[in-house]
Amino acid sequence: MIPWAIFAAAWLPGVHAAPALEQARSPSQAQVQAPATELTREQVAQTLTAAVTQIAAQYVDPVDTRALSVRGLRGLAALSTPAFPDGAPGLTRAIQAEEAAADIPAQTEILTEAVMRFPLAGGRAAALDALLRAMMAGLGPYSRLAVPAELVPPPASVGLELSMTQGQLTVVRPLPGGPGERAGIKPGDVIESIDGRASKDLPLPEAVSALRGEVGTSPTLFIKRAGVATPLIVRPVRGPVQPPPSLVWDLNGATAVIRIGAFDRSTAESLRAALKGAAMRADAPLAGVVLDLRGNAGGLLDVAEDVGGMLLKRGVRIATLRGRNEANARKLIARQPNITAGLPMVVLVDGQTGAGAEIVTAALQDHGRALVIGRPTAGAGTIQTVLPLPEGRGALIVTSARVYRANGARLEGTGVTPDLLLDPATRQLTVRPDIAPDFNTAVQKQVAEAVTTAPPGTDPTLSAALAAITAAAPR
Repeated sequence: MIPWAIFAAAWLPGVHAAPALEQARSPSQAQVQAPATELTREQVAQTLTAAVTQIAAQYVDPVDTRALSVRGLRGLAALSTPAFPDGAPGLTRAIQAEEAAADIPAQTEILTEAVMRFPLAGGRAAALDALLRAMMAGLGPYSRLAVPAELVPPPASVGLELSMTQGQLTVVRPLPGGPGERAGIKPGDVIESIDGRASKDLPLPEAVSALRGEVGTSPTLFIKRAGVATPLIVRPVRGPVQPPPSLVWDLNGATAVIRIGAFDRSTAESLRAALKGAAMRADAPLAGVVLDLRGNAGGLLDVAEDVGGMLLKRGVRIATLRGRNEANARKLIARQPNITAGLPMVVLVDGQTGAGAEIVTAALQDHGRALVIGRPTAGAGTIQTVLPLPEGRGALIVTSARVYRANGARLEGTGVTPDLLLDPATRQLTVRPDIAPDFNTAVQKQVAEAVTTAPPGTDPTLSAALAAITAAAPR
């Protein structure tokens, strides 16, 4: 029996039950050019008809288009405008008419009329955006309106790696040598506004889009920094920024440590090259693999399937997608040759691990192929489809399917609970309760000791993983 088989059995005596991947259906550049003139009635009607029809056809749950349209009308209430001279009563009458509308054509006609009551000089475009955003807000946390700049982004950025943490746009790190670093932006800084627009609860892709622009331009950022009483005003100069690679790797003794930040088109081949390179560089045969998926929010679904397939036995199920539309339902199967050759494997996760990274982690856990260490994942187990809007008005990002693990459990809202739960701040290590009675106490003790004795400034979660790999070595 290979050492890993003993190791896996000690950790995982059986199969244990425990937002945003996007389908690669993006509009072309021609489809997302911003409209040059004020919106006409025909354009508004065309956009709204496309929106309501596509949502009704693609959203993961049945949609009451009447309620959807009413929600859109309510979104107009926040706009300061003379479009409804009698104020709330006028909007209420429109809502009452919408509630009585029998079908999508009648519903979109009322919506169109409401938008057309707004003045020119951008009023209609603002009203249409507000209406669409209000519609999407009721379809879960990952369905939203994408503005044109997100789909064909401007060429320059400020070079920041960002996360949305408890509704706050937070700097994970400025890219080395990038505009943000040169402007003095630091990890942990909270960007409160971008060019006067509040960033709180803004969808992360939209915040990233707002930071992009033409080379040489400067957004005005209000930044809150820990220990500084007043907000800082920072104006980084946008420039071309080389995005960090999706995968980096290193050797720790004979253990390959592979960090995947996102699943993009290069990830699967980079993983293959990383394992090959690690095996060639190591002084001895590889002892194991640490797959670090902390902070990995997902990426391309097909790539997540490929990566999972490279780490599992060919033919096993990785996950299942279930949606109302048959085009959005499918089984993810391991189709790639297994490149790890039975090496012991540890996966590292945290609260920012989501979507495709959760799919891969859950599959490795369900099949007893890896020990999972860290904090519970995001629970972003849904699939989003990009649905272009006409007239260059951007696109709708619509949740079109839910992800179910290989063991049948739903990922959405639950995520993946690590086998060894580790709080890096307190260094407290606990075994997942449902496997605790059967967990190998010697392994637990060895990992716990590595965590508590890790020197200050080191990564205790990585220390735990390396200790776990050592525990898997044949005696």
